[in-house]
Amino acid sequence: MESAVTSLWQKVQEATEESCPLDHCLQRFPTDTRDVATVCRKLAERARQDPSIRGIFHFSGKEQMTKYEMAVAIAQAFNLPSNHLIPLTEQPAGSAPRPINSQLNCSRLELLNLSVDPRAFSTAITECLWPFTADKRWRQTVFH
Repeated sequence: MESAVTSLWQKVQEATEESCPLDHCLQRFPTDTRDVATVCRKLAERARQDPSIRGIFHFSGKEQMTKYEMAVAIAQAFNLPSNHLIPLTEQPAGSAPRPINSQLNCSRLELLNLSVDPRAFSTAITECLWPFTADKRWRQTVFH
């Protein structure tokens, strides 16, 4: 439940007879925090060498996904059912107004050529959530 993306894990695992409606309208660009940390470190190192580097820089993942698409990708990554996940193609009435596409302009950072390629969502989410699977918890208890 630590982020908007990892909170989807619980919804994916709750495969019941009840449906689970998820946004399939607003476009997001999920970003792994390890990639953000790498960018911050490389940017700080470069700024120490070149004091003219200052200001605001944006970084984000490159994969465009809705919450519904992220949840389905999580289900596929862990071989879980996704038929209970229902795509909502309209913003619910009364919800906070948000932009349809929240992509950041990362061109200023890209000009610095820091060589940080965002991890693929399926890879990052598997690495992030695997420790929370029942199998992994069992292994940690038995062998550690």
